Formats: sequence, C-alpha cells, structure tokens
Amino acid sequence: MRRRWAGLALILACCGAQAFDPLGSERDLAALPPPGLLPLDAELVGGPACPGPLAAGKVSLAEVVKRALCQDPRTRQAWADSRLQAARLGIARSAYLPTVSATLSQARSGQTVTQGGASARTDATTRIGQLDLAWNLFDFGQREAGIESARQTLRAAVASQDLGVQTVFLDAANAYFALLAAQGELAVAREVERINLQSFMAAEAKHAAGVGDLTSKLQTQTAFAQAILARVRAEGALANAQGKLAVTIGESPDRPMEVDADDARLPDTDFVKSVAAMLELAQQAHPELRAARARLDAARARIAAAERAYLPSLSLAASRGRTGQDFNAATPDLDQRDRRVALQLNVPIFDGFSRHYQTRAAQADFEMAGADLRSVEQRVALEVWQAFQSLQSETQALGSTEKLLGFANKSLEVAQGRFKAGVGSTLELLEAQRAMADAAQQRINALANWRATRLRLAASLGRIGFWSVREP
Repeated sequence: MRRRWAGLALILACCGAQAFDPLGSERDLAALPPPGLLPLDAELVGGPACPGPLAAGKVSLAEVVKRALCQDPRTRQAWADSRLQAARLGIARSAYLPTVSATLSQARSGQTVTQGGASARTDATTRIGQLDLAWNLFDFGQREAGIESARQTLRAAVASQDLGVQTVFLDAANAYFALLAAQGELAVAREVERINLQSFMAAEAKHAAGVGDLTSKLQTQTAFAQAILARVRAEGALANAQGKLAVTIGESPDRPMEVDADDARLPDTDFVKSVAAMLELAQQAHPELRAARARLDAARARIAAAERAYLPSLSLAASRGRTGQDFNAATPDLDQRDRRVALQLNVPIFDGFSRHYQTRAAQADFEMAGADLRSVEQRVALEVWQAFQSLQSETQALGSTEKLLGFANKSLEVAQGRFKAGVGSTLELLEAQRAMADAAQQRINALANWRATRLRLAASLGRIGFWSVREP
C-alpha cells in the first residue's frame, strides 16, 4: 500500500512540472497567429532571439529593432501574459477530467482507566488511508462555455502581445530616427560654423586691408559666435539621442552610437494603397482590433456559462478507504475496509440570487466589450486616415525641401562671391547663410518625419515588420 501511495505522489510531481502540458494549452498558443513581426519575417519564428554583442561601428535600423525586441521588458511581459492565458485555458479544460485525492493519516492514542485502586492502560495506533474520486459527467455545456471564454481570452492576449511588439518596434525606430536627425543637425551646425568662420575671416581681412568697415567685421563675428553656440547645442542633443538609443537596445547610455546617415536611400512605399483598401486591411489585421473582437467573444461565452449555471449537473463520486488499529492490550486489532460508488444529481434551486446577478454582470461585460470594440474600430480608422494624410504631406514636403536646399546653396555661393568681390553687403551674406542653415534643417526634419510617418502608417495597418525597415 505504501508503494501505491509513493507511485501516486510521483505522478502528481510529474504533472506539476512546468514542461508537462497534458491538455495542450501551449499547443493552442503555438497554433494561434504568431505575434508581432513573425508573419512577415521567418527569421523570428519561435520568438526573437537575442543577438550577440554589439559590434563597433554604425548600427542599422533592423539591428536596433532586433535588439530592442529582445531587451525591452514589455515584450517579455506580453509573452508571459500569453503563457498565463494559455495556462488558464488548461485550467478550464481540466474540468472535463476527474479529480482524485488521497488522504493518509496515522495517530497514536492512549487511555488509562483506574478502578478500585487498579489501573489499566490501553495504547492504540490508528492508520487511515482513503482514495476519493469525483467526476462531473454532464452539465449542459457549462464547461464548454468556460473553455470557449478562456480560448478567446488567449486569442486576445496573443493579439495584445502583437500590439506590444509593434509598440516596441516603433519606439526603437523613433529612437533611431532621433539619432539620425541629431547626427544631421550636428553636421549642418558644423558646416554653418565653417561657413561663418570663412565669412568672418574674409571680413577681418578686408577690414585689415582698409577696404572693409568695422561693422561688417563685428556682424560676421557675431554670426560666427552664434554658429558656435548652435554647434555646441547640437552636440548635446546628439549625446542625448545616442544615450536614448543605447538604452533602448539594452546598452549602457555612455556607449558611443552611430547610425547610417545616407539620406539618399529611402524605404519603399509599395504597401500604400487606396484609403478604402487600407481601412479594410486594418480592420482585418490590426492587433488591437483582433484583441477587442476576442474579448467580445470571451464575454459572450461567459454569458452562456452564467445562463447554464441554472441547469442541473450529473457527477460520479467514488471512494475507497482502509482503517487499521493496533492495540497493545488484549483487544483484537481492527482492520476495516470501505468502498463507495454514487451518482449525484445536483439541481440548483436557490442561491440567494447569486447566479442571477452573475448573469447580469456577464451581460454588462458583453456590452462593455462591444462598446470597446466600436471605439477601437473608430480609433484605428482615424489612425489610418491621419497617417495616410501625413505621409502624403511629408512626401510633398520631402521634395520641396530638396529643392529649397538646392536653391539656398546656390544663393549662398552667389552671396559669398559678391561679398568677396566687394559688391555684396554683409547683411546679404548673413541672410544667405541663415537661409541655407534653415533649409538644411528643414531637409533633415522632413526626412526624419517621412520615415517615422511611413512606419506609423504600416503599424496602423497591423502590417509592421522587418520588411518595413530594410532598404530596397
């Protein structure tokens, strides 16, 4: 008998192991549409693997995203939540299986009886072993409704995991673009400082030769000092952007970071369709919408479970026990064995209106889930529309800033030539320098905004992936 109990304990210990999944909840998790970037990137199937140490040199946007997905705690939290809901699905499925419990006890008792000056003591050892089985055989679909609710909640968790991955993706991309813009701003600030230095040196030389006035020298010197201040601030902004990107990918903020500043390569926009087509695609693919629909289905299943709680249930109960007592006196030892098998019909009659209010709560939860779904549909549609319109505007701005920068550079060349020849004024030169600096800054901002808006549109469609950060 002791060997049987030891074997049962071993089985229970095995069932408690984390890798043991007899009801297939982890298989349900794996069978659902994979989260985030996986449908679009085969290299991430099975979850994003952490890359090795970051090599020196420039880092690409795809590398930044990979490292952010690995290091950001939000992705780990989202995955853990999916595993949690998968475990709850297993709990719901376990209601179809019988429960078996064992009771083992051993007690020692003693009794002393004194009568007429004589005493008698009786000692006894009692051992009890009992095995109980309970099995719900039929409940009019209550368990199935609970399983359906857990299954839809798991789908919502996976969709939310997808949304979390996209959020991390966008945050990493924005940090990359911020550093890209900061690098461009510093390059422009250094170029403006160089140009102002040349202008100041030319004005100083003219003043020393007696062909230029002191006012021109002081004006160019002031502009040069302002250019130095702008360059110092650009260096500080670059350091902040480097630290933010480094932390985003799990590195120390003091690690030097540099990204590719080649503005000639722009990602494709082949995924941009008509507004109607993109709205329809977003309604199908957006992870937040998938999560909201799954929550609505889960709430509907909870209504079914609450309504079926009014119905009876049929269960099987069985037990087998053995009780033994050993005495140290003339009393014979006791060995008692019990067996019991019963069918039980449980008919709910009155529970203080608990089931009634549970049903009302489930119905209210369903209405809230429906309203939430409608709210998400409206928000996603607005996100697609705004991102599409922003991309159209940024695309036009991109072309305009390219022309503007070309015109400003030519204007500066003319102004510099006129100033050196003595036919141009200092104000004309300073205005040309300012216009060139502004045009270069607008070009940098337009490039960064265009890239960020393109990714935001892809995310609003629920189609973000590594394809969206690779150059064509």
